[in-house]
Amino acid sequence: MALGDGIRRNIASVDPSERALLRDALLALNDRFFPGIRTDAPAPGGVTWWFKQDEIHQATHVHGGPEFIPWHREIVNRLEEMLRQINPQLSLHYWDWKQDPRAMPNANLGGGTTGTLNLFTPDFMGYGGSTVQAIGPPWQNGVAPWRNDGFYLPGASPDRDTSFNPADPPAAVNRSVVGSPITLQTETDILNAVDFADMRLLMESAHNAMHGFVRMGGAHISFRDPFVFLLHSGQDRIYSRWQTDPAHPERLNGATVYGRESGDPGLNGNVEPWSTGHSVDTFGQEHFTRPWYAPENQGVPHTYKSPSILFPPCYDTNLSGIPLIQVMNAGSPPVINFNDVPEGETAARAVVFSVYSCADVHLSITSGPTVVSGPVGTSFGTLLGTSVTVPHIVSLDPPQARLWISYKGTHPNDMATGTLTVHCNETNQDFVINITANTIARKTVATMLVLDQSGSMDWLAGIDPTTKRIDILHQAATQFVQLAQDSSRIGDGVGMVSFDNNAYPGVGVTRNTGTGFDLAPVITAIQNLHPQGATSIGNGVSLGRSTLAPVTGYDLKAMVVFTDGLENTSLFIADVMGSINEETFAIGLGTVQQVSVGALTSLANNTGGRLLLSGRLSPTIDDYFRLSKFFMQVLAGVKNNVIVTDPSGYISLGMKVRIPLVLNENDIDTTVILLTDLRAIRFLIETPAGDIISPAEAGALGATYAVGTNMSYYRFTLPLPLGAKPAQAGTWYALLEVDEKIFQRYALSSEQTFGSLAGRFAHGIRYNVSAHAFSNLRLHAELSQNSLQPGATLTVRAALSEYGIQVDHRAIVLAKLERPDNSQATIALAEIEPGIFEATTLAAMQGVYRFHILAAGATMRGLPFTREQDLSGAAVLGGDNAPPTSGPSTRTHDKELCDLLECLLGPNALGRFLSEYKVDPNAVRDCIERWCKQRLAGPSPEELREREGTTAVPAATGVTGQLLTSDVASLLADILSGAQPIPRTLSERHSPSTPARKHKP
Repeated sequence: MALGDGIRRNIASVDPSERALLRDALLALNDRFFPGIRTDAPAPGGVTWWFKQDEIHQATHVHGGPEFIPWHREIVNRLEEMLRQINPQLSLHYWDWKQDPRAMPNANLGGGTTGTLNLFTPDFMGYGGSTVQAIGPPWQNGVAPWRNDGFYLPGASPDRDTSFNPADPPAAVNRSVVGSPITLQTETDILNAVDFADMRLLMESAHNAMHGFVRMGGAHISFRDPFVFLLHSGQDRIYSRWQTDPAHPERLNGATVYGRESGDPGLNGNVEPWSTGHSVDTFGQEHFTRPWYAPENQGVPHTYKSPSILFPPCYDTNLSGIPLIQVMNAGSPPVINFNDVPEGETAARAVVFSVYSCADVHLSITSGPTVVSGPVGTSFGTLLGTSVTVPHIVSLDPPQARLWISYKGTHPNDMATGTLTVHCNETNQDFVINITANTIARKTVATMLVLDQSGSMDWLAGIDPTTKRIDILHQAATQFVQLAQDSSRIGDGVGMVSFDNNAYPGVGVTRNTGTGFDLAPVITAIQNLHPQGATSIGNGVSLGRSTLAPVTGYDLKAMVVFTDGLENTSLFIADVMGSINEETFAIGLGTVQQVSVGALTSLANNTGGRLLLSGRLSPTIDDYFRLSKFFMQVLAGVKNNVIVTDPSGYISLGMKVRIPLVLNENDIDTTVILLTDLRAIRFLIETPAGDIISPAEAGALGATYAVGTNMSYYRFTLPLPLGAKPAQAGTWYALLEVDEKIFQRYALSSEQTFGSLAGRFAHGIRYNVSAHAFSNLRLHAELSQNSLQPGATLTVRAALSEYGIQVDHRAIVLAKLERPDNSQATIALAEIEPGIFEATTLAAMQGVYRFHILAAGATMRGLPFTREQDLSGAAVLGGDNAPPTSGPSTRTHDKELCDLLECLLGPNALGRFLSEYKVDPNAVRDCIERWCKQRLAGPSPEELREREGTTAVPAATGVTGQLLTSDVASLLADILSGAQPIPRTLSERHSPSTPARKHKP
C-alpha cells in the first residue's frame, strides 16, 4: 500500500504513521481560515477550514431524499482536497461499517505486525466510551488556545450554539459509542439493490444506525467531530462499490445512475452551498455560505449529475476500474476549431479529455488527422506524439489529457475540414473528432511615431565627439521606417508627429503598398526635425493619438514615443493618459535624472507596451547601436516577431566574421539586419548546408536584399529553395568581410587618405547583426518593479510558447544584467510553471538597469532554438512621486477679466470718468492691453530655453498663477496715482524690494 497513491482504504489497514499524518492534517484544518471576519453580513467570514464543514452541513442538512448520498460524496471529496493542500500524500480513508471501531481485527499496528485496533485513543480519534463525554485529546486542550491545537474550547463565550455564528467555536464536542456495526447481510442487501431509489433507502437506514452506534452529539451537529468523515467515507465506499458493478455500466452515466428518480428536481438542481452559496435547509432556514457566496463568489453551479459527483472515488473495494472519459471540446461530435490562422503561420489546437479513473488510461490517435476538404496544400499534423497516458485521479479535479493537432495557414479566406479518431484501450471506445480551419491575412499595423525635437536634442549624444542626439534619432527612426517599408510588411502603415513645447502634425499614417517608396515622406519628415523649444511629451502624445485614432483599415494600432528629456511644459503625460488606448512603446534617451521615468513607465505599462531606457551613452559599441536596436526591437514587438540573436562587434581589414543564427522548423520568415558605422562591409548569408546567398542572388530565390541608412538586410521566407534540399532548420550564418575597394572609395569621397581613414577606424568598423523571425516559437519578456526608487525589487518574467503551447521544461532563460555602475551579473530565471520563467533582483542604486534576456532550448521536434530580448528598469530618487500635471487652467478666467477691463474703459463707462479728471483713457487702455497681452501670452523663447536647460543665462520666468480681482483693483489704483510703473509679473509687483506706496484718495 503506497502512501500518496490516491486510493482510499480501510483506516485500520494503513500504517500507524499514515494515521498520524491524517490526524495532524485534520488538526491543521483548524489553523487555516476562510476570508473575512465574524461580523460580516449576511455571510460571516473568518471561519476555520474545519468548522466550515459544520457550517456547510447545517446550512443544507441534506437528508431523507435522493440527494442524500451524492451530497455527502461531495463534502467528503472536498475535505479530502483540503487535506491534500496540507499534505498532498493523504487520502480520506474509511471506517468499514461492518467492524467495531473500538476493536478492529487484523489491523496494521506498524512494523509489520497486525492485531486489534481501537480508533478511539488520545493519539487518534479521542474518546470512545459508552457515556457521553467530550471527545478530548487530541482534539481539545484546555490550556492552549483552541484555534492552535483543538476543535473546541470548553466554556467558550460566545459559542456557535448561542451566537449562531460559524466563526465561533463550540463549547464542547461530545461523543459516545453505544451499539454494534452493521452485518455483512445489510451491506450485501444495499449492494444487491437494482435501482438507486431502493439502494439509497437501505443505505440511509444503515447510515442512521451507524450514527446511533457512534453518537456525535446529534445528526445536526455531527460534522464537528472528525470521526464523521471516516463514517461518511465508509458510506461512499459502499456507494462506489454499487456503482462499479460491471453488470451495471448505467450506474456510471449521469443520465441513468439515479434510475426512476432521475427526474427528481433536487437531483437536477444546484448542489449547495458549492454552486452559489445560497441554500435553504430542511427546516426552511435560509443560509449564505462563503466563499461560494459574495463577496468571493467562488461558487461553480453544478447538479448531482456532474461528473465530479457521479464518478466513484478510488476505493480499494471498487469492483471495476472502468474509466469515465469526457471529450471537453465543444460540439457533437466534438470539434477542433482552427479559427483565423494567419497565412503561413502554424497553429496548434488540442483535443482535450477529462479522465476519471482509478488506474492509468491510455489514449492514442488511430486514424488521421485526415483532410476532408480544403485547397491544395492543406495539411493537418500532430505535435508531441500521437498517444498519451493519463494518470489516475488523485484530486477533486480529474486529470486532463491533450493530443495536439497542427494546421498551417494557406491563403487568406481559405477554409478546410478534417477528422481524426482517438481510441481508449481500457474502455475500447473510439472518439471521432471533427476539424475545421480557416486562414486569414496577417494582421496589419498602423504605427505612429511621436518624436522629440526639443532643444536638448541638440546636445552631444556621448558616443563620440561630434554626434548629437538628434543625429542618432534621425538614423534610428529612419531605419525603423526603412524596415517597415520592406515587402513583407505590405499593408502596414507608419506616420510621424513631433513635439517640443508644442506638437507638430508631421505626416499622417501612410500605407506601405509595396512600391518601395510609399514611406519616403515619413523619412523626409524625420530628417527635417531640428531641435528647438522645451519639452511637452503630453502635447506630442495627444497629437499622435488624435492623428492615429480616426485611421481605419488596419487590424492593430500602436504608438512609439521617443524623448530625451524631462517634461517641463504642459501638456504632461498625466494630463492625456486617460485618452490613450493604443499599445504604446516608449524609448528614453538619457539617464534617469534626464528622462521622465515615472510618466513614461505609466504610459507604456498602462497600454500594454514597454519602456526602454538607454542610460548614459558612451563610445562603447553597444551604446553606439543602442537606440537603433531599441527601435528595431519595438518594430519586432509591434509585428509580433521575435529576436533570434543580436550580437555586436568590430571588423577590420582582412578579417572574416561568421555569426551563427539558429533557426528552426517553427520560423516562418526571417529578417537578418546589419547595422554599421561605415557601409564598407560585404554581407552574405550561409545556409545550414553551406550554400551562400549574396545580394545579387537574393531576388531569384524569392528573398529580399535591401539597403538603408547605415543598414542592409536580407529577408526570406522559410524554407528557402537553395541547394539540394530547401533550407530551414539549423544553424545559419551571417558572413561579414570588409570590402577594401569600398573602404578606399570612402577615403576618396571624404577627402581622407586611406591611412587616415584606417586610423579613424583603428578598432575596425562597428557592426551589429540582429536576426528577427516571424515564428511559432515566441519569447515574451517583461519587467515589473514595485517601486521606482532605489531599493525597488525588479522582477523579470519571460514566457516561451510554441504553437501557443507553453514550452514545458525544454529551455533555460538567462538575464544578463548591467547595473548603473556598469557592474554586471548573469541571473538564471527559474521555471515557476511550464514555460514561465521568473527572477528578481534589487535596484540598490539610482540609475538604469539594462537586461538582455537570452533563451535557449529545444523545440517539440528536438531542434535547438535561441531567442533574445532587451528590457530596462530604473530607480531614481523621488521616482514614486506623482508625475506632473498641468493643474486647472486659469486662461479662461484671465481672459474674462481682461474683457471686463476693456469694457469698463470704454467711452460710455470709466473712459468718460477718467477724461473728466484729466486722465487720458487711451493711455490707461494701452497699459491694460500690455498687461493682458503679457498675462495671456505663452512662455517666451528665453523661458523655454531656461526650462530645457539649453541656455547658460537664466531667463525671467512669467508667473502662471491666476490673475485675481484684487490685483486688477490695485493695478487701477496705481494707474490713477500716476506714480507706479506696470510690473512684468505679479511677483515683481509684490516683491519685498519694491517699496510700498500710498495711494491718493
